[in-house]
Amino acid sequence: MCELFAMTSAEVAIVSYELQSFAAEGGERHRNRDGWGIMFAEERDAHVFREAAPASNSELARMVFEREIACRHLIAHVRRASKGQPLLANTHPFTRTRKGRAHHFAHNGTLHGIEQLAESKPLLSERVGDTDSELAFLLLLSRLDALDEMAGDEEEFATFARFAAEMQELGSSNFLFFDGRSLFVHADRRAFETPDGLTEPREPGLVMRHFGDCEPGQDYNLCGPRMSDVSPRTLVFASVPLDDTEWQPLARGTSLHLRNGVEIARQVA
Repeated sequence: MCELFAMTSAEVAIVSYELQSFAAEGGERHRNRDGWGIMFAEERDAHVFREAAPASNSELARMVFEREIACRHLIAHVRRASKGQPLLANTHPFTRTRKGRAHHFAHNGTLHGIEQLAESKPLLSERVGDTDSELAFLLLLSRLDALDEMAGDEEEFATFARFAAEMQELGSSNFLFFDGRSLFVHADRRAFETPDGLTEPREPGLVMRHFGDCEPGQDYNLCGPRMSDVSPRTLVFASVPLDDTEWQPLARGTSLHLRNGVEIARQVA
């Protein structure tokens, strides 16, 4: 399965993404050998790095680690292809511009039959690659575009939560979505790797860690991200716990709306 990571923080944090550690998920320890990508948000745009190759032996991945990038929101993804070839066009996070803001999307799972949905047909030609994940992203954007021009946060989150619940019916649907202001998260189930191979999908699809008890400006080294000047109002999400502290498993069907380290809304389908 793919590996996901996201951060939302009240204050700008300096994040070095050590792909020598997290990249183990991209080829050294597991079989996630089909690409990786990282998005560091900056105002209405973002620094995005992607590659359709294992992160474990990537010069670009090493450059990302050495280049300390300050941000409030971050999404990272290491891919194990279930649909679509190991091409750059199929590498997460996917990006589109909407209402003058870059939007980004990453997904873990397989959405069976999404191409056959009537709503999907007009969007097939809009895909750059050929993954179910990119098509799901385009479906979500089309739902948001259909909202009234004056729709606010509540309507947008309700649209995201409905969309995520529908996608969950098609297969494992762990999503990270950033719209240039807010981070949206949906947790479902995921397969776990064992010595005997992958398990059947099971909970939790994502886990969450609060930094509420940390001292302002403290540094943290997780298995992958190295975070400096961390605010107590910081939340991170991952496919599996990245250190030995307490991570909160997210129940299947949980949708979250977060901004600058604050949980704005939560819904469990």
